[in-house]
Amino acid sequence: MSVSSIEVSEIQGRLHPAAESAAMRYAGGYVAEARRALEQGLKQFPEEARLWLMLLDLLRLEGRWKDYESVVANFRQRFGQEPVSERERQQHEARLPEPLRTGGKACWALGGMLDASAVGTLARLREAASHHTVVHLDLSRLSGVEAAGCRLLAETLDQLIAAGNGIVLSGDRLLGRLLRQAVEVEPTHRAYWELLLTLLRFAQDRPGFERTALEYALAADVAAPAWEPLIMPQPQLILPGERRTEPRYAMREQFSLAGVMTGADDSQMLAFMDFAAENQYVNLELSQLDRIDFVCAAQLANTIASLTREGKVIRLIRPNQLVAALLELLNLGAHASIVSPSA
Repeated sequence: MSVSSIEVSEIQGRLHPAAESAAMRYAGGYVAEARRALEQGLKQFPEEARLWLMLLDLLRLEGRWKDYESVVANFRQRFGQEPVSERERQQHEARLPEPLRTGGKACWALGGMLDASAVGTLARLREAASHHTVVHLDLSRLSGVEAAGCRLLAETLDQLIAAGNGIVLSGDRLLGRLLRQAVEVEPTHRAYWELLLTLLRFAQDRPGFERTALEYALAADVAAPAWEPLIMPQPQLILPGERRTEPRYAMREQFSLAGVMTGADDSQMLAFMDFAAENQYVNLELSQLDRIDFVCAAQLANTIASLTREGKVIRLIRPNQLVAALLELLNLGAHASIVSPSA
């Protein structure tokens, strides 16, 4: 099987004890305890690739990039290949024109805390945009946000859009998660909301934009911003002979879960149940689901069991390793199949 291949397999409910312990602790929000369980498991069982992959996803979700890079290096040395998270990043970047790749003249990155120190990098990005129609901003190594940095980034994106530039964003989902955390702490701060709304425009997510605009209006006592579609130049992607084993799913048959889901009455769960009631083939996209607690996951398992008894076909697409382990504990393989990157 090639490194770019995708495995489609049923979840079988066979987990290493350290993986089971970490999955349960992470589901409960005990992130540090989950990390320790994985690290201790790897000391005893360094040949268990699943533990490495779970630890990498945990570090990625925490934004602990120095630790992440160290574990990547150790994984590479032990197994003689890149972990799946790095393979996917490299494959995505290989599709971009050379100036937009890491080290290219039209590619700049922001890492660590997004604060006022971003001014220099953003100035260089604007300079690159004066020579390139499309530029690439990599946000995938951010660890936190401050209002000043968010304001600078939002202003830069607005300036580039107004100038007619196209912008490729990497790590925008991570930034969106950090912004969501920020507005929970400072719900009236405009800089966080405005950048979050800009990201939703980049994602062409009108329903998400309108929900977030209403949340912003209620939190900050302002008029809800109106949706405006974002139209800008796109890069010419490099698509060599594509060999693909991952099924292509129609958007009307796919439903996405994102962020953190908790409790049996989670709003995303209720929306999923409405969606599933209207579709025979239900493809549940989980790549942006950071964490789901045990109660909500059990509700999901019960819902899927009920749907399959009605004759529906369920696929769980690309959960992170921690979520996948929890679903495996709940024996979802009896009712659904999982589509995930090969290890």
